[in-house]
Amino acid sequence: MKLNKTLVITMIGLGSTAALLGACGKTEEQSGDVVGGSVSETVMTDDSGDDIVVGSESLKDDGYFKDIVTDGIDPRVKDKISYATDYSNSDWDGITLDITHAKLVTVDHYKDKDGKNFKTLLSLKYKIKNEDSSDKHITPDKAEMILSDGTKVKAQTFFDTWDDEILTSNKHKDGYIHFRMEDEEKLENIKGVDVTFKAKDDSGEEVSHTYKIDFPLDAEE
Repeated sequence: MKLNKTLVITMIGLGSTAALLGACGKTEEQSGDVVGGSVSETVMTDDSGDDIVVGSESLKDDGYFKDIVTDGIDPRVKDKISYATDYSNSDWDGITLDITHAKLVTVDHYKDKDGKNFKTLLSLKYKIKNEDSSDKHITPDKAEMILSDGTKVKAQTFFDTWDDEILTSNKHKDGYIHFRMEDEEKLENIKGVDVTFKAKDDSGEEVSHTYKIDFPLDAEE
């Protein structure tokens, strides 16, 4: 669908403000290899007496996720995997979206302001270019992770980390788009992500476009 003039976004979603639950009890250090990297592990005993295995690396140590780490919000990384995606798509109204890298992590827990815990996080390194003659106001709306068996898992967007300024004609913006999932997924089973961008034009008509981003067969070393 061709969009004219300036697009005005309408967006509803969860904020990214979160609080991290603490763990207490004994710890035991372990080490091991994971796909796409290696981390040491810590076995922590929570208040119920259950063992929780987490990595020694915190989320703030990873440049792909530093934007979602704030005071008191810094979960421990359990597992991680990275892909060089080399994705580019120009199908939507003079907009070109490039995704050069994708990184997934599982964490011990990431709790948002509504009390929901999230265990799997995704960061996409992107560049979006407006090659149309009109300015546009565009933002990510939602995403679904594609598992190896074809199952789709809904993911929520971290809207607070998105630069929400109008994308003027012949300009671009770049950075990271972040998503979160409630359940802990086996990272090597996530084979891609469908990301939908949503907007309304000046006549009030809703427009959207879904980008289907497949991850390579092999992870980065």
